[in-house]
Amino acid sequence: MAKNLSPIVMKFGGTSLRDESCRESALTHIKRYAEAGERVVVVVSAMGRKGEPYSTDTLVNLLKQVGPNICPRELDLIMSVGESISSAFFTHLLSQNGLDAISFNGRQAGILTDDNAGNAEILEINPAQIMEALDEGNIAVVAGFQGVNDRGDIRTLGRGGSDTSAVALAAALEAEKVEIFSDVDGIANCDPKLVSGSKYLASISVNQMLAMADEGSRVIHPRAIKASLKTKTPVVVRNTFSDSPGTLIHHDKSLDKKRVAIAHREGMVLVECEYDHDAKTDVDGVVKIDSRRVLLRDDAYLSGKLSQLEENFGFYKLSRNWATASVVFNSKALAASELDYAELLNSSKNIISYLLKEPRIRETLNFLHAKYTLEE
Repeated sequence: MAKNLSPIVMKFGGTSLRDESCRESALTHIKRYAEAGERVVVVVSAMGRKGEPYSTDTLVNLLKQVGPNICPRELDLIMSVGESISSAFFTHLLSQNGLDAISFNGRQAGILTDDNAGNAEILEINPAQIMEALDEGNIAVVAGFQGVNDRGDIRTLGRGGSDTSAVALAAALEAEKVEIFSDVDGIANCDPKLVSGSKYLASISVNQMLAMADEGSRVIHPRAIKASLKTKTPVVVRNTFSDSPGTLIHHDKSLDKKRVAIAHREGMVLVECEYDHDAKTDVDGVVKIDSRRVLLRDDAYLSGKLSQLEENFGFYKLSRNWATASVVFNSKALAASELDYAELLNSSKNIISYLLKEPRIRETLNFLHAKYTLEE
């Protein structure tokens, strides 16, 4: 008998599933809950990273090798395959380790999306089949990053889509919490791969985390955070390869304290439009700089988004290798520093943002970290 009818949702990213050793670490975390009598839902990403056989980038490259201008429908289909393979493989692995488990793709998990290929929004979730599996004593293993539209066509959820799947499922299941596992110890006040003095946080408010995610923090996607708002589902960001408690993203204003964090974007394309554009452009993933300039991520969907921009506003100039760096406060921002190589952007009252060329991002993050976070 489970101790709590509210399940625990655990999401494992590609680095947590890439090889036998990594998967063994993931199994250890799952066993701990299962053996304590908890009901467990596991959401999985595609196994590995670019270049490894079942990663999303590797699968997409199969189509790119044939030719450009891939149909978004076929792109969504092949991008969903990695998670489907991962869910079947990991379910079998759990079974071989004495844990009863059943796999689910997005449709079987009851995830209904809109029709926006490559960046679909979840409209609703009916987790009846998952609940049935849990009631029968199984661990449910769900392919992240995907759902289906009202015609049954597969749609993927965009960058960070497996996180979004996990948090949205947790909300639909009224889960006790959702744990997001990766290869880092939680959420740091700046990217630890670029800033050696960065510190991992024990907790962070959902509002500040949402602002960080909106400004490019890749630890967890804005949609995933927003999915927790209605039900106030606790989200914990943890390391697969340690017992570190991670970082709690909380909804309790009484826990707020003065904190500064820094987020950034890389691999961006700067597009200068021929005509002024509205901030509410229908083109997904647009970061508005001013009335004519926008940033887009340089990814598989770029050509389609550029075509949309040209149709709506015209554009005459495109350049690559841009980045943004943002200082995110949980109260009113301090005075901004001028950087002679970066453009200070108009930002909200609690954010300072800069536009710069990508080769200078490490230098910029280290400067901002030293100036602002050390003043806390």
